[in-house]
Amino acid sequence: MTNTSTGKASADERRLLTPAEVAAKLGVTENALAIWRYYRRGPNFFKLGRAVRYDALEVEQFKEDNAQICRHDIRNLRRR
Repeated sequence: MTNTSTGKASADERRLLTPAEVAAKLGVTENALAIWRYYRRGPNFFKLGRAVRYDALEVEQFKEDNAQICRHDIRNLRRR
């Protein structure tokens, strides 16, 4: 059920993703995700027993927070 006042999904509606799904979404390997988990980088994750899961909304937020903006109007970056 979606909370109409905030527009956010309830905890029951949040989709949990496997490391393979997250790796595909982010364009990295599952091993890279494991390294990020070890160093506490990357998207937040859950440990359910031995299984690792990622909240789909948090993965999207991680992507937005880490987007690099390329400015095409910058010219002559090298100094001569």
